Amino acid sequence: MNREIIDAATGKTQCDVNYTDCTVVDVLSGRFLPNSTVSVKGGYVAGINDGLTANETVDLEGMFLAPGLIDAHVHIESSLLTPAEYARVVVPRGTTTVVADPHEIANVMGYDGMRYMLNVSQNMPLDVYFMVPSCVPATDFDTAGAALYASDMHQFLQEPRVLGLGEVMNYPEVLAQNPQLMDKIALFKSNGRPIDGHSPGLRGANLSAYVAAGIGSDHECTTPEEALEKVGKGMYIMLREGSTAKDLRVLLPALRRENAARFMLCSDDRHCNDLRDEGHMDFSLRLMLDAGIDPIDAIRVASSNAARWFGIPGQGAVAPGYKADFIAFPSFEYFETKVVIKNGGIVARNGALVQDFATAPTTIRDSVNIKWLTKEDFAIPDKGKPVRVIEVHRESLLTGHGIARIPAEDGLLVPDLEHDILKIFVIERHTGSGNIGKGFIRGLGLTRGAIGSTISHDSHNMIIAGVDDVSIFKAARHLNKIRGGLVYAVGDKILLDLPLPVAGLMSDKSADFVIERLSAFEKLFQEAGLTATSPLMTLSFMALPVIPSLKITDRGLVDVDRFEKISLYVD
Repeated sequence: MNREIIDAATGKTQCDVNYTDCTVVDVLSGRFLPNSTVSVKGGYVAGINDGLTANETVDLEGMFLAPGLIDAHVHIESSLLTPAEYARVVVPRGTTTVVADPHEIANVMGYDGMRYMLNVSQNMPLDVYFMVPSCVPATDFDTAGAALYASDMHQFLQEPRVLGLGEVMNYPEVLAQNPQLMDKIALFKSNGRPIDGHSPGLRGANLSAYVAAGIGSDHECTTPEEALEKVGKGMYIMLREGSTAKDLRVLLPALRRENAARFMLCSDDRHCNDLRDEGHMDFSLRLMLDAGIDPIDAIRVASSNAARWFGIPGQGAVAPGYKADFIAFPSFEYFETKVVIKNGGIVARNGALVQDFATAPTTIRDSVNIKWLTKEDFAIPDKGKPVRVIEVHRESLLTGHGIARIPAEDGLLVPDLEHDILKIFVIERHTGSGNIGKGFIRGLGLTRGAIGSTISHDSHNMIIAGVDDVSIFKAARHLNKIRGGLVYAVGDKILLDLPLPVAGLMSDKSADFVIERLSAFEKLFQEAGLTATSPLMTLSFMALPVIPSLKITDRGLVDVDRFEKISLYVD
C-alpha cells in the first residue's frame, strides 16, 4: 500500500480521485487552504495541491474539507441498535470513527459479548475501535452476567481494533489498589495502551493518585474548574453530550486555545431518536461553534485530538499518508455535513447513505433467564418502620436519598400515589438466581400500571417500577417472553413493548422501527402525565451503584455516598 501511495504522490501512477475546489481545514498547522485539490490513492491521501492527476475528479463546489468526526467514547448498545444499524444513522452525520466501550454487553455476556461486537462491526463505512471493558462486573453490589479478569484480556491485545482499557469506573478501588483492578491497569499500561477514566467530582490528592495509576482521560466532569484541574494533572477531557448527561455547554469555559489539544468529544449514551433528530458529533460541533470556539480548534476537538490520545494511526487530519476520511460542509455558521468520504470514496450525501452495505448475520444466545415468578414475589412486608425512597432528579443521573412512611394494606406496603411513590424492583436475569431487590421510588409520575426494562446500568438486570403488583408481574413475564426490551403494562394488558433480543440491549430491527416505538412510548407517557424526562431511560440508571446517592440492585439498596448496602427499613 505504501508503495502505491508513494508512486501516486510522485506522479508515477495516477491517483484514484481528486477532490477539487475545496478549502482544506488544516488542523496540523492551524490554517485554511483555499482553492485546494486533495488527491487520494487506495483510500489514503497522496497529496494536497501537488498537481497530481487522477482517474476521477469530484468538484466540492467551494466547501470546506475537514477530517471525519470521531466519537471518543460511546456505548453503541445504548443507541438500542446493532453496530451496523448504528453506522447507518451516524455516518451520514459525518462520523467516520467511534471508540466503543462494549461495557453493557460485556456485563451481560462477557467474552462472548465482546467477541460479538468485534465480529458484527467489520466491513462497514464506519471504523469501530474498542476499549476492553474494565469493570465487568461493575461493582460487588449487584449480579452481572459475566466477569472479565486481566487473564481474559490478553487475547484482546492482539486485535488490531482494540486500543486500550475502557473507563475505570470504580475509582475507590483504584485508590485502595484492589489487586484484580490493578492487574488490568498494569496489563494495558505495560503495553503502552491508553486507559480511560470515569471519575465524577474527583479532585485533589485522590485525583492525583488516580492519574498516577495510569488513567489518562475522563468524560464525567461537571464543572469547568474540575475539567481544568484534570487537564493540569495530565488528563484528556471528553466533552460529553448524551441523551441524559449533557455536560458540553457547561464545560466549554474550560476550553482555551492554549489547552484545546487536551479536549475531545464523546456521546457516551445516546438514543437513536436523538441521533437521528439532533445528530451525533455534528450536533456537539455545532454547540461548540455556536459558543464561539475557534473553528479550527473545534475540528481538532471533534477529530484529531481523539486520534492522538488513542494512538489511531493515520486519522484526524487531511494530510499525506492519512486515511481519506473526510467531511465536506459549506459553512461554519451553521455546521451541517453535506458529503461524507470514507476510505477515499463518497459514502453519504445530504444526510443519507449513497448506498447500503451488507453485514454478515451473527447469532447470539438468549440472555434473559429469570426464575418462575408469581405475583407474591413482589410483596413488600410492612414492618411498622419508615422506608428509604429513591428520589429522582430531573435530567440528572444523581438521585436523592429520601425517607417516608408508606401506607400498608393487609400487612404489605403499597405505593403512595398521592406523594408519587411507586414500588421498584430489580430482578436478576442472568442466572435465574431468584434475587429480587425491592424498594420505593419517587418522581417518575406514573399513576397506573408498570414500566420495565432489561436495560439497567451496569449489570443490566430486569428493572420494573409500578403502582400495582399485577402490572409489575405482567411486565416481568413479558420481558422474559420477548428476550428483553422495554415494556409498559397495565394490569394484564401490555400497552406497548420494544423487543431488544440482542443481549436484552439492542434491537434486531431497523433504526426507523426502534425510533417509531420510542416515540410511541413517549406519547403514551405524555398522555399518562408522567413527570420524569424519558422515564424508561431514567429508570435504567436507578440500578447504577456508582452514581450518588441512593440506588437499587438485585441485592437491595445501595448508599453510594458511603459505598455500602443498606436496609430498606429505617430504624
